[in-house]
Amino acid sequence: MKPFHKALAAFLAVILIVSAAGCGNISFSKQWSYKYSDKSLDQQYDIGVYIYSLYQAYNSAKTYAEKAKGYKENESFMDLEIKDDDGKKAKASDWTKDEAKKNSLNLVALDYLCATKGATWDEASMKDADSQAKDTWEMGPYASYGYQPQKDELEKYGVSLDSFRLASYEANVKQTALFKKLYEKGGLEEVSDKELTDFILKDYVGYSYIPVKLYTETQAASETEAAKTEKFKDKKLKDVKSGLETLAKEIADGSTTLDKAVEKAVKDYSVTDADVKKNEIDLPDNIKNDNEDVNKALESLKAGEAKVITVGEDGDSPMAYIVVKNEIKNKDAEAMVKDAQKRSDALNNMKKDDLKDLLTKTGEDLKKSDSLEINEGAINSYDPGMFFVKQEETKAADAAKSDDSDDSDDSSDE
Repeated sequence: MKPFHKALAAFLAVILIVSAAGCGNISFSKQWSYKYSDKSLDQQYDIGVYIYSLYQAYNSAKTYAEKAKGYKENESFMDLEIKDDDGKKAKASDWTKDEAKKNSLNLVALDYLCATKGATWDEASMKDADSQAKDTWEMGPYASYGYQPQKDELEKYGVSLDSFRLASYEANVKQTALFKKLYEKGGLEEVSDKELTDFILKDYVGYSYIPVKLYTETQAASETEAAKTEKFKDKKLKDVKSGLETLAKEIADGSTTLDKAVEKAVKDYSVTDADVKKNEIDLPDNIKNDNEDVNKALESLKAGEAKVITVGEDGDSPMAYIVVKNEIKNKDAEAMVKDAQKRSDALNNMKKDDLKDLLTKTGEDLKKSDSLEINEGAINSYDPGMFFVKQEETKAADAAKSDDSDDSDDSSDE
């Protein structure tokens, strides 16, 4: 798969479903959840596709429930009221089922739009996706860290490899193809270089920051021990902060350059040059994901201003940041658009919500069509509460699995 397509798949993964986490005695069957048939598309979706959507929605609901009043670890949260990122409030069980249905419809909409818009993909990309899906199914996405295979997570609920593959890795390939068909150069709704430049100038933020440790760190004596940290004593803390405030003032008034400030920070405050962000341009949401405190500081600054913020002073490893807000000039935005990878990233940032909305709207429209059948009886028979497993039950299952593995190893040695 080309680097562009890998990056695009990562950006678009939020639109549908690609992740993991998580019993019911559900048997496999040839039950279907959705069927669509007309002159453009003839496709049936197994019930496992819906179950996988329900599973993903359950895990999303859990992240909201953890912030809700009344949430208790190791207890079902299905009856709690949750609030999602859009501000929508609902009972967790209702939200989960609604989200699962929406995501399942998105898959149907994706196939329909690929067929009607003429989106295509190369065979190698789909083969690569199928191979990745099989590896994740059999070994898990983080096998080297001890995470269990997706098969162990999902099969017990009634999800097959085929359903998992269709709803995850294959969906990403199709989304990449549809996105390209719509918005890239030569696409049906092509985004011009000027439109993309204007988007960057309007929505992006230019910034730099220099991270400085306000603590000393003693390396661990062995691999089994953790490194020890101790924050600076009051006098040293005051001196370092004062020095950083001076640097920030000099950057803002132009009496020193960012590069010289970084050199001084590396020399005087043991800053690692690789950790410094210089002349970055990005969306606020992406900056927030990288460093929420820096993003908050940028919101209070005007272009050309700089300030020092401190984080974690109540703990043993506080940090200080010299945060600089840079002006984005027209030539900066144009340079980004000329760079293939940066243009790809900016285009994704600009249009990913549009594609998400298109999938949702198309799904709702298809629901009203005579060409779409929904197996409501089968879908409604699955309660998202089935994914809840008490901690002690999980540990017991893991222990039993470990014992079985040991027995198998013993027998193989005989």
